Amino acid sequence: MTTVRASASHVPGDPPPPRRPARWLLVSVVAVAVVVVALAWRWRATPPAEPRAGVVTSGESLSLSADAMRTAGVSVEPARVVSRADRLEASAVLALDETRTARIGAIVEGVVTATRVEVGDEVGRGAVLGEMMSEVVHEAWADYRKAISERRRRENEQLFATQAEERAARLFRDKAISEQEVQRTRTDRMATDEQLDMARTEVRRAEEALEHLGISNKEDPTGEQGEMIPARAPIAGIVIERHVTAGTAVTPGTPLFLVSDLSHIWALAEIDEARLSSVAVGRPVEVRVSAYPGETFAGTISFVGDVVNPKTRRVTVRCAVPNLDRRLKPEMFASVALAAGEPREVVVVPSAAVHQRGADAVVYVQTAPGRFVPRTVITGPEADGLVEIRSGLKGGETVATTGSFLLKSELLEAATPEEG
Repeated sequence: MTTVRASASHVPGDPPPPRRPARWLLVSVVAVAVVVVALAWRWRATPPAEPRAGVVTSGESLSLSADAMRTAGVSVEPARVVSRADRLEASAVLALDETRTARIGAIVEGVVTATRVEVGDEVGRGAVLGEMMSEVVHEAWADYRKAISERRRRENEQLFATQAEERAARLFRDKAISEQEVQRTRTDRMATDEQLDMARTEVRRAEEALEHLGISNKEDPTGEQGEMIPARAPIAGIVIERHVTAGTAVTPGTPLFLVSDLSHIWALAEIDEARLSSVAVGRPVEVRVSAYPGETFAGTISFVGDVVNPKTRRVTVRCAVPNLDRRLKPEMFASVALAAGEPREVVVVPSAAVHQRGADAVVYVQTAPGRFVPRTVITGPEADGLVEIRSGLKGGETVATTGSFLLKSELLEAATPEEG
């Protein structure tokens, strides 16, 4: 028997089998259509940029109509020529005026029994800040009582010797005793005078010992007028620090209180050694602190250091600054500015007229009404809102001030190539 094998060839009448290349062509067409639709949607969502009304850029120049300048708030001002001295500025720290500051410490060993003030209290000269008890005060009173007793004994002896001398003189006139007896009584009286002077000196020494402890005596033999040693303020001022409380044991030199008169304060600045020729005692300075922006406080250089700091190569300059309203506080950071050299004529513009373009400083000069061109300048120090222009601009040339940032933005936008 002959076996017939089914043939895989196309049988007439049946539909043709699908072709694979046609399927991939369909997928490609669909993908291209999706991309086209996406691009079209993006084009419709991003409207084309329209030029700003009244603003025309041409290369490095920019022209604005009067309405555009008024809308953008662009104002102009001529560069001025003023007389100005170079200014030397340095960072500083505010500090207590040590000539108006008292650091009260313990003068003997003892125990604090009471404190009378708190930090921030205003005290007068001689005010009692605290009290302490010590064995020293009892010894001082004992010496004082002993000296008083000795003085009284010597006073009685001197009185007796004086009376004896007077009696001997009367007897000598009556020829009852010899002249030698009179001389002896006179010598005895002179000896008592010297001993009385020594006793009085000892009393004064004992009184000074009590005064050294801050105790005022009234020749009180009992010592009841001053059992405690007071800590007094030697100056009038503000209590800045209090280091002790009741019960604190102290030794000689232990800090107790810090009192300072804050109506004057110091500004300690650091000046580079290369600029020392610009600094001298008596020159005025201006002090600024961040707590009061825009305000300056007048001061005077009172001391220029004699030693250069080997690490920073700077010299400390001390400036005395009045502080009657006590707005300046010790330890504030500050800046000190002073004139350095003789005044000279310089060109200045408002600080709002100067912009940074990369590493260059630029001002926008008005060459015609509403027409501006950028110009690179070299600037100097700024003072009172005016920047010195050392080169690139002449006095009288008009520059854009308020709103000049718009000119910078427009020129930058015009110089930026558009994306395809």
